[in-house]
Amino acid sequence: MLTLSYRPPFDWTALLSFLAYRAIPGVEQVTESSYARSFRVINERGEIDAQGHFIAQFSTDANTVSLSVWIDNKAALQRVVERVRAILDLRADSEIIDSTLTLDPRLAKLVARYPGTRVPGCWSGFEVALRAILGQQVTVKAASTLVSRVAMRHGEAYDCDQEGIDYFFPEAEAIAIADLEGLGIVRARVAAITDVARRIVAGELDIGPNASLEAFVRAFCESKGIGEWTAHYVAMRALADPNAFPHSDLILLRAAADKDETLTPRALKARAEPWQPWRAYAVLLLWRGYAAIEN
Repeated sequence: MLTLSYRPPFDWTALLSFLAYRAIPGVEQVTESSYARSFRVINERGEIDAQGHFIAQFSTDANTVSLSVWIDNKAALQRVVERVRAILDLRADSEIIDSTLTLDPRLAKLVARYPGTRVPGCWSGFEVALRAILGQQVTVKAASTLVSRVAMRHGEAYDCDQEGIDYFFPEAEAIAIADLEGLGIVRARVAAITDVARRIVAGELDIGPNASLEAFVRAFCESKGIGEWTAHYVAMRALADPNAFPHSDLILLRAAADKDETLTPRALKARAEPWQPWRAYAVLLLWRGYAAIEN
């Protein structure tokens, strides 16, 4: 077992809630205090270096995460640890982020209510990209159902003792040649997913932490059916870019507006200038605040 530390404050219950609501059945398992999933470590040649599963367990008694990893090639263990850090956003310095966002009166109350809000990452850029495409114009739960269907049909079975983890999520190489018909996915989304997968395989698209925000958004949007909202959402989670900002998001437009005000995406982008370089964290705060009001 490994112990991963983080800087408080950290509202990890909210992060786990975010991941739980979007968990892929059979691939991810989330409880009130833990996150578990299957994984494959892919090298630069697209080959599988290692595979297995892990469980990240939070504790209320210490500012640490206990990480248990089952892996068939220990040489790849450090890469797994780094991905877990990214998924849980363990490297964030919430004191600095919160102090910057508090300077805006619109966000100050949210920061006070939700200190230590983090931006959930992902295991794979392709995985979150596929999910984001399937999430266009449907509910979160509907998107999870569609993603699960893709994983069940095209992911390889994984036999492990962890309840709820049954297969590996398919890589871009598999989806690039996969038949996605009959899964309830509209043709435009099928075309977009296939194109993104093929571009990743061809080395034309990088969805990872080494990609720059502007270059990624520009390249990702070259695929038909991909707009800036999808690109910035993926950048938030896959690139771990703290300044990614889906400014056309309908919930953000409502949540950031003053009473009786109608915000345009351009106006929201201008309003968010002082939030830089932490706009992605402002997104999570605004989403949470709006959800609390709605509920």
